[in-house]
Amino acid sequence: MSAVLRVPEPTAGALSADVTVIGETAYVTVIPVDDSGVLAEGIEAQSELVIDSLETELERVGAGLGDIAHLTIYLRDLSTTRAVFNEVYARRFGAAVPVRCAVGVAELARPSMLVELTAIAAVPAAA
Repeated sequence: MSAVLRVPEPTAGALSADVTVIGETAYVTVIPVDDSGVLAEGIEAQSELVIDSLETELERVGAGLGDIAHLTIYLRDLSTTRAVFNEVYARRFGAAVPVRCAVGVAELARPSMLVELTAIAAVPAAA
């Protein structure tokens, strides 16, 4: 079976696509910015927005949060951000939790960014 690469149009000004689909697998990276590119303030708001962004990108390729097989969470300062992220994550994902890995990082793309997500998800076959 050969791989089929589908890359939806990237967000205006993006340096890479937010989601790439190869075959029936989506690879997604999202940061906590709104549609106008404004970064949310604080870990709770950033956690909500980054999961919103993840959901939106997956929807663009016909998938959803329940289709995620693996999630990597990049957090600045695990000691102060992880618990708050986990509260938002538990509420948003419910019982459909994927395998995940939380990584503490010294920096992210923007100075006040506290969280970034990468995900690998199954893309349901088109009907």
